[in-house]
Amino acid sequence: MISPAVPSLVREINERRTIEILRAKGALHAAEIARLIGLSRTTMAEILRELVDAGLVQEYTPGEEDSRRAKSVFEAVSDLKVSLAIDIGARFIRAAICDLNLVIRSEANIEVKNSDLASILIDIKSAVRLALKESNFKKKDIAAICVAAPGIIHQDGVISIAGALPSLDGFDLKAFISKEYGIAPRIENDVNMLTIAEQKIGLGRERKNFAVLSIGSGLGSGLVLNGDLHRGHNGAAGEVFWVPFGDPRDKRRESTNPSGDSIADIARKLRKTSKKSTLKEPYSMIEIIAAAKEGDLLGKAIVAEVAKRIALYAGAISAITDVELIILSGGIGRQANFFLTPIKELLKEVVPVSPQLLVSSLGADAILIGALQMATIDACELTFSDRRKFINRDLAVSNIGLTDI
Repeated sequence: MISPAVPSLVREINERRTIEILRAKGALHAAEIARLIGLSRTTMAEILRELVDAGLVQEYTPGEEDSRRAKSVFEAVSDLKVSLAIDIGARFIRAAICDLNLVIRSEANIEVKNSDLASILIDIKSAVRLALKESNFKKKDIAAICVAAPGIIHQDGVISIAGALPSLDGFDLKAFISKEYGIAPRIENDVNMLTIAEQKIGLGRERKNFAVLSIGSGLGSGLVLNGDLHRGHNGAAGEVFWVPFGDPRDKRRESTNPSGDSIADIARKLRKTSKKSTLKEPYSMIEIIAAAKEGDLLGKAIVAEVAKRIALYAGAISAITDVELIILSGGIGRQANFFLTPIKELLKEVVPVSPQLLVSSLGADAILIGALQMATIDACELTFSDRRKFINRDLAVSNIGLTDI
């Protein structure tokens, strides 16, 4: 029986903490959970029974091969619902299904062959359909959705300045996803989701102030200030491409852009001074770095120019935000270990107090990982809120009985 003197808010907090601990640490004995939360064994037993009855937690006895077989353990139920993440990129549309314990159940990639709006929407649906099929979950099992897209994301879910995917400019992505899957999604900037991934499982863990500078097919950054993702008033925080270096009317930032959009232009200009080179068009940064490592003069010159440009944007971020760390990511940024030293040296020249500079180790799925983190937070909250109605009903019945006594 549950004492009516126990405040419902305190009990709810302890229920949440119990589930969070089980999701983070896996199966535990009741005594272990009680010790971690700081509750008596009696109170812990009551809370676990409520959560088991509500279907949020399950109890089982480990097998003989398990050293804990003498006692039953508890674990959070992971498959009540799932979360869906979608990463809309210039080259691939990715979708992934994740359970409530943040275990990825499936992932699907669709190559973008046509970038018109109709084709992009077809690719989104195809990626989700494949991910659901591989996960053995249905559309009705999805509790929350997070979509990562390029450009400025307004609060109403409309995208503007979508960069490499201009067909998305002005498109109400939130309305499309809501209609297609019956759930109002989070629509987030892709580099912001990359930043969330770094904060949760990457180099940004335990850092209160850091930035991600993503250099790939485009250029962008994400900011974590005082422990929180900073989106800005219009959702445009971190759009470093628009920092007006040089000619402020140069919309292509021809003299400063280090992203994939400018690599070919840089190579063509420098080729005039480096006649002998193994590099040929179309130029790719992977081939350029490989050539530079072999001593190719053109490759070395391109790398030096890209390093200078990256340092320029890292310096701008540092001068304005004074973050303790800048993480280099994106298709080009993740290759920067080879030329990290010149970037650091140039950064020290650009700003009086330079931040730590590191290269991301999360890989090409970082955006999808960040979106899954956000979607799963929402899915866990929705699932807990729905199931707690059962607990509240049970509490009310118990309390009525006790009051009558």
